[in-house]
Amino acid sequence: MFEIIAEDHLGRIGRLRTASGRAAETPLFLPVINPVAQDIPASWMKENLGAEAVITNAYIILRRLRDDALRRGVHGILNFDGVVMTDSGGYQVLEYGWVEASPEEIAELQEEMRSDIAVPLDVPTGLSGREKARESVEMTLRNLEATLEFLARRGARRCLWAAPIQGGIHLDLISYCAGREKEMNFDLYALGSPTPLMEGYKFDKLFRMICAARFAVGFGKPLHLFGAGHPMIFPFIVALGVDMFDSASYYLYARDGRYMTETGTIRVEKLDYLPCCCPVCSRIDAATLKQMPRSERVRAIAMHNLYVCFEEVKRVKQAIRDGRLMELIEQRARSHPSLYQGFIEIMRDEDLVKLMEENAPISGRRGINLYDEMSLGRPLVRVARRRLLENCLAGRGSGGEALLLPETFKLSLEKALKLPKNLDILFYGSPYGLIPLGLRYTYPFSQTNYPRALLDSNLEELLAEALKQFMAAGYKRAYILKPETRTLKKFEEELAKKLRDLGVAVEELGDLGELMSYAGGWGSAAGDESSRNV
Repeated sequence: MFEIIAEDHLGRIGRLRTASGRAAETPLFLPVINPVAQDIPASWMKENLGAEAVITNAYIILRRLRDDALRRGVHGILNFDGVVMTDSGGYQVLEYGWVEASPEEIAELQEEMRSDIAVPLDVPTGLSGREKARESVEMTLRNLEATLEFLARRGARRCLWAAPIQGGIHLDLISYCAGREKEMNFDLYALGSPTPLMEGYKFDKLFRMICAARFAVGFGKPLHLFGAGHPMIFPFIVALGVDMFDSASYYLYARDGRYMTETGTIRVEKLDYLPCCCPVCSRIDAATLKQMPRSERVRAIAMHNLYVCFEEVKRVKQAIRDGRLMELIEQRARSHPSLYQGFIEIMRDEDLVKLMEENAPISGRRGINLYDEMSLGRPLVRVARRRLLENCLAGRGSGGEALLLPETFKLSLEKALKLPKNLDILFYGSPYGLIPLGLRYTYPFSQTNYPRALLDSNLEELLAEALKQFMAAGYKRAYILKPETRTLKKFEEELAKKLRDLGVAVEELGDLGELMSYAGGWGSAAGDESSRNV
């Protein structure tokens, strides 16, 4: 049913195949389609955006289009041959407090009209207080049990069934609800009630909700997020393990005169230019858009909003393929203070970061860009440092001697072969600490780009990492080549001073030629070539 194709930390590209044989690639954005109005038809989305899936409302179909849906199927009434997910009517429960349908009726309709992915009737929590939240969880779980009993009596299923996780901002209730649903063994899971948080820009709370749900259900099955329709959060939710997400915001925003970008939303009346080259924006200018009749303007903005959403999904997928998803969310975090705060919350969660470290890529097709102290906290940087310490440097020196070269120093093979063979060569001044010669041109050490100001502004942290690695290696003496430029001058001086303070014999060298004056300390030249510890 679900095959993982590529991974980057907790983000992943997967292939979801339904019982009907229809398939779609995740991360997957499912635009909400009103089955009655169909303001932007699903067929248009497939033809112009390559949409592989949409979501519609089973309760509206039950009340308005039941006979037609039973005769033609949900794909027929939408005129769409891709994956169709049907929500159960939970939105109506949230809005009006009730629906005129039972869990069995909703389940039967979804099976009979051949939904690809179906959702049992649930009771959304919203931003309820704790007592109401608990009630919504228990009612949802009872509905799920009733749905499973009905499906068991009915026999073979036509749909994949997604268990809606409720609990709102109460993380323990989310974990409890998700844990119970995991025991019920649904095909996938769907976290509810995020919309009010997104509208209020409370991204830190939203991200914690996602983590609670993802941890509770594990990582074997897809996780859907209801109502997540703004492209500015797509990289974040995918990085936290969300595989699918839906929203009607593309149209609701358009009706309210809000124009989406990948980093925020702009009121149409404040637009002097259209900062987009999608097929809608490339044919008109801002003045023309403002002067359109309302219905045409709403449609044009909705189409633009869809283009932006689908473009961002592709950007996220490319970042996963390139091993740069964390870099993308770091960039996006700076688009709004609330997103920045949410990102800080992610990076402060030690359990989450450790899990990300376990899934950090060990290779990449493109270079990595680091910017500041936030970049140094990325799981990839942390795990690279740990692997250097534990797998490469611990015990490496065994009382021997090391030559520390500036990270900027270009050491040719000819020069390397002239150096004493029992002298271990390491490079200093890197965000990762000390890099052995044999690893200098491996991922991620040679593929990392960063401003030199990063070293100065984080001098204490980077020095501490280099010192920890050096002492764990067990060298008794260090020869440190001074940098040719001022870039690493302060770093080298502090490194030499701190090593001496730790009792290490340190010789600072102006150039490699000075090494010859210490030749007597190495004994018999250096041994054979195979003794060079790289």
